[in-house]
Amino acid sequence: MGVDRFCFLSLVLQLAGAILDITMIANVLSPSHTNFYVSCVTGERNASLQIEKENRIVMTHPRSKFQVYKNGSNEVQIRGFSRADLVGIIYCLANTQSEQTRVVYVHNNIYANLIPEKVTTTVSLYQPAALVAKIKNAKNADILWKRNGKCTPSPNYTSLDQGEVKGGQSILTLLSVGIADGGIYSATFIGDSPLSSAFFRLIDCPDCLNGGICHHVEGECICPPGFMGTRCEKACKEGMFGRNCQEKCPNEQGCRGLAFCLPDPYGCSCAAGWRGLQCNLVENTQNITLVNLRPVTAYVIKVQLTRPGDRGEGAPGPEAVMVTECQEPTAKPVIEGSFVEGSNNLRVNWNLPNSDTLGSGFLVRLYDATKELVHQENITSMIVQSAYIPNLKFKKEYYLEVVVYHCASLGPPSDLYTVKINSKGPSSPRSLSVEPLTDNTIRLVWQPPEYPNGGIIKYIVEMQQLGGNHEPQWMDTENGRDTTKIISGLNASTSYQFRVRAKSFVPGEWSKPVKAEILGDGALIQVPTLDSRNLPPSNVDQQLLLAIVGSVSVTCLTILLALLALFLIKKNFFHRRRTFTYQSGSGEETILQFNSGTLTLTRRPKPQPEHLSYPILAWEDIKFEDMIGEGNFGQVIRAMIKKDGLRMNAAIKMLKEFASENDHRDFAGELEVLCKLGHHPNIINLLGACENKGYLYIAIEYAPYGNLLDFLRKSRVLETDPAFAREHGTASTLTSQQLLQFASDVAKGMQYLSEKQFIHRDLAARNILVGENLTSKIADFGLSRGEEVYVKKTMGRLPVRWMAIESLNYSVYTTKSDVWSFGVLLWEIVSLGGTPYCGMTCAELYEKLPQGYRMEKPLNCDDEVYELMRQCWRDRPYERPPFAQISVQLIRMLEARKAYVNMALFENFTYAGIDATAEEA
Repeated sequence: MGVDRFCFLSLVLQLAGAILDITMIANVLSPSHTNFYVSCVTGERNASLQIEKENRIVMTHPRSKFQVYKNGSNEVQIRGFSRADLVGIIYCLANTQSEQTRVVYVHNNIYANLIPEKVTTTVSLYQPAALVAKIKNAKNADILWKRNGKCTPSPNYTSLDQGEVKGGQSILTLLSVGIADGGIYSATFIGDSPLSSAFFRLIDCPDCLNGGICHHVEGECICPPGFMGTRCEKACKEGMFGRNCQEKCPNEQGCRGLAFCLPDPYGCSCAAGWRGLQCNLVENTQNITLVNLRPVTAYVIKVQLTRPGDRGEGAPGPEAVMVTECQEPTAKPVIEGSFVEGSNNLRVNWNLPNSDTLGSGFLVRLYDATKELVHQENITSMIVQSAYIPNLKFKKEYYLEVVVYHCASLGPPSDLYTVKINSKGPSSPRSLSVEPLTDNTIRLVWQPPEYPNGGIIKYIVEMQQLGGNHEPQWMDTENGRDTTKIISGLNASTSYQFRVRAKSFVPGEWSKPVKAEILGDGALIQVPTLDSRNLPPSNVDQQLLLAIVGSVSVTCLTILLALLALFLIKKNFFHRRRTFTYQSGSGEETILQFNSGTLTLTRRPKPQPEHLSYPILAWEDIKFEDMIGEGNFGQVIRAMIKKDGLRMNAAIKMLKEFASENDHRDFAGELEVLCKLGHHPNIINLLGACENKGYLYIAIEYAPYGNLLDFLRKSRVLETDPAFAREHGTASTLTSQQLLQFASDVAKGMQYLSEKQFIHRDLAARNILVGENLTSKIADFGLSRGEEVYVKKTMGRLPVRWMAIESLNYSVYTTKSDVWSFGVLLWEIVSLGGTPYCGMTCAELYEKLPQGYRMEKPLNCDDEVYELMRQCWRDRPYERPPFAQISVQLIRMLEARKAYVNMALFENFTYAGIDATAEEA
C-alpha cells in the first residue's frame, strides 16, 4: 500500500486554550503527502503563530525541512511533508505580549500495524483510564507501551502483553491518573518502525480554582463569570466577565442581579462577588483595598489565614492574578492650526505642554455645527501630532478637538477649534501660451498648477471665437500629465480666446485667458494679457536696473560665503559615531555604524567591513505629522524633514519596540539596499537615516497618492460614482495610457534593479507607490537581495499569488522570478486592482500552476498586453523576457497611442474580483 495514501483520524482538531483561541486543521482527504498540510488559525488579534513538529518523542525524519506559509495575520500553514513525516505530534504556538497557548495534534498512519481505538482521552485527576490499541496486522512480537517516548515502569500502569491479547487488542490501564501521567503514549511491536505504531494523548483535568469546573472532553477549566485563566486563577475587574474578561455588565451596579449560564458541565451561577436566588446578595467574603500599586500592572495575590500565638499561620490559599487599571492622562493638547490638503481635505497640527505626557495616542474628533460627531481619527503614536481629516464639505463650519488617551482612559479635550473649507479644486494652470503649427493649427502650452489639491486626472481646455455670439467649446487632455494641447481646424483671420483648468475629483480654477489671432499664412499674433505687457525702459529705468543688479550680486556673494561657513560648521558638528547592532538569522552579528553619513555594515566573522554612504538626518530636523501605514512590527509616518537647508515631505519608516530579530535584520537590510541602489526616478529613493534613543529611522521619498493597488481600486468609478461612470461611459478615472505608463515605470525601475543585480522578491501593486505626476516608484525593499541567485533558508511571509513556480517549489529567487511577479502586477493594473487567482486557494495554486494553468485574459485587455503577461509566466525562467525587453515593448505600446486597456463601459461589465483575505495568503 502506498504511503502517500496516508490520512489522519480526525478531520478538524479544535483545542482552544483558556487564554488564546486556536484551531488546527488538517486536509485529511489529500491523496498525497506532498499536498498534505496542517494549518493553525487564531481568532485573536495581534497574536503571532508558529507551527513545530515534535522530534523528541517521535523522531521519524531527523532532517525534515517543512515549508511554512503565513496566510495573513491569523493563519500559519505547514507543508512539505515527506512520507516518513506523516506520523507523530505537531504543536501550534500562539503568543501575545502577555500570553502563550499551545495546541497539540496527534496523527496516526491508518495503515500501521497498531491503530488507536481513541486518539484523545480526557479524565479527571485520580480517576482510572484505559488506552486501547487495536491490532491490524498481527506480528509475533511483544507490544511495548511508552509515555513521552520512554517506557512505563510505574506500578500505576498495567498492560496485556502479546500472549494475553484479547479480542485483537492491547490495553494499557492507568489505575489512578495523576498530574504527571498526562502526555503522549505509544504502542509498538518490539523492533517495529514508529510508522507502524499507535499514538495516543492522555489529558488529565486540572484542579480548577475559584469554583471553575473541568470540561471532561477538552480538559479545560470552565471559569465562573468574573474569573479567567487556565485554572481560573485570574480575577476580572469589577463588573467584567467573559473568557478573557472582555465583556462588561450593562447595569450601573455591575453584575448585581444577573445570572450567568455557561456550557455544561458548569450550569448557571451568579457573577463573582454575588449570591442568592436573585444574585443581589454580597458574597460572604471580606473585601480589602490595596493602595499605591503601579498602573496597568499584574499582581499575584494570595490570602493566608493567621491568628495570634504559636503555629498561628495557615497555608497560603490559591493564587489570583489581578491587573490594576490604566492611569488617566491629564495633559490637554493645544491645537496649533490647520491647512487644506487636496480639494476638500484638512490637516490639523497640535502640541502638548509637556513632552513627557503619559498616553498611548490621540483621538482627533470632528463635529458639525450642531456639535454632533461626524468623524474621528485614532492616532496610535504619541510622537505623531498631526492628523489628516478627509472629505469635508465646502463652505461648512466644523469644530475640531484633540484628546490624549491611555488604555481606555481619556484626558481633557483641547479647546474647540473652528475650521471651514473654501477651496474646491486645483489652483489655476500657469504660463499659458500659444504656438503656431500650420495655417489652421496651434499648440497650447502651460505649466501645472502650483497647488494640485489632489491628483490631476486631466485638463479641460476652453476655446471661444471672439466677435459675435459664439458659444465656447471644451476639450480634454488624455491624462493629467499632458500640459499641451493641439487644436486644428481654426478659421483664418479670426481671433480666439483660450483658457485651461485642471480637474481632480472636482474642477479647478481657470487660468488667465490668452487671446490669439490666426492670420491664415501660418502666422499667429498672440495678444498679451494686461499683466504681461511691458513698457519700453527709460534711461532712469536702465540706471535703476544696473543698481539693482549690482546690489543683488553683492547680496548673493554674501549668502554664498555664509552658506559655506555653515556647511563647514555642520560638517564638524555631525562628525560623530552612532552604532546599531542586530543579530542575523545565520548567527552572524551585523553592526550598522553611523558616522558622518557613512553606513558601515560588518558581518562577523567576515573580516572586511562594507562602507555604504548615506545622508544623516538630525532628530530635531524631523517633524512627524500623521500615520501613513502600520503593520504588526513597523510603522510608516509622514513627516516634514529639513535636508540641506530645504524642507520637504518624507515618509519615515521605523520598527515597533517589540519587533523580532528577523524584522530588525530585514529593516537594516532595506537600508543597506537603498544605500547600494542609489537614485532612480522609478524607485523610492533614500533621503537619509537617523538614530535616536536606540531606534533606527529611515527617511524615504513621500508618495502623495499612496500605493498603486489602492489607487487602482479607488479609480473604479462604477462603484464609487455610478452616475459619473454612466454619463461618461467609463469604468475608471484612469485612461489606458495612464495604466500602461504605470507598468512602463515599474519595468524601468526593475530594469535598473536587475542591472544592479538586485532581486526584489515581493513585486506587487501593493509595493508600488504613486508619486508626483502619477509616477510609479518601486518600494518595500525589505525582502530584496543583492545576489544573482538567492535561496530562501529562513521562515517568513510568502506572497504566494505573485511567486514564480521555481520560488514556490524550491524557494529559489532570481531576476526571472521578479519577471513572473511583474506579469502578475501587469494583470493587477489591467484589472484595476483585482486579486490574482481570485477564488482559488494557495493549495490549488501549488497543484495547478505546474500543470500549466494561468490566469485568463481580462475582458478589457488587448491580446498584445496579455501575450506579454504570458511571456512573463513561462515555466522555464530563461524563456521569460528580461526587463529591458519588457520596457521596450511597453514604450512602443505607449507611443502607438492605442487603447490597449479598454476602459469604456460595455454590456454586463463587471470588475475583477477582490478578496482581501486571499491576498494575505
